Amino acid sequence: MQVRVLGSHTDVGQSLTQYVQENLEKSVKKYFENAVSAEVHFVKNGHLFKVSLTVNEGVRGGIAVKADGEAGDAYAAFNEASERAAKQLRRYKRKIKNYHRQGGGLKSVEPNYKVIDAAKYVLPPLNLDVFADMEEEIADESHKVVAEKTTAIEELSVDEAIMKMDLANLPTLVFVNNKNKRINVVYHRKDGNISWIDPQV
Repeated sequence: MQVRVLGSHTDVGQSLTQYVQENLEKSVKKYFENAVSAEVHFVKNGHLFKVSLTVNEGVRGGIAVKADGEAGDAYAAFNEASERAAKQLRRYKRKIKNYHRQGGGLKSVEPNYKVIDAAKYVLPPLNLDVFADMEEEIADESHKVVAEKTTAIEELSVDEAIMKMDLANLPTLVFVNNKNKRINVVYHRKDGNISWIDPQV
């Protein structure tokens, strides 16, 4: 597994880089055998270190695991993020094995597997206070695109969609339901439950 260690407002150094590489292999590969790459990003904010880690199975059709950590030193912040990732993987270990047994991660080359290429846009937040004074002018400005990326909408079961959403630490996931071939959405509710939207058209 290739591991990239990056730092913002801090020097990661050789010792921390080596620690991350060795320990990420141990904690994640135990549950996530198909992991091919990882990125660990450290940010120093005042006296705190924040770290976000992402472990990928591949670019398309695989599983991504994301976790964050925060502590007074970089090693402790990494350990927290790494433990969170391992905890998520432990929770889904059986489902990940079933997913791979059914061809998950390689589905994009199967003739009956559907992947829809889509554009993903990042928009600035709406400033509702300003809207009160200049509704039309600001409404037009608010839809300016901050960033644009490509993404793949995969064909998954509802269980697979929920697993992938949780492991990637996403608030929501759009997918093609493998039973009815319709675009579906799952998302985390504030009460801790998960909502599943299946349009009946």
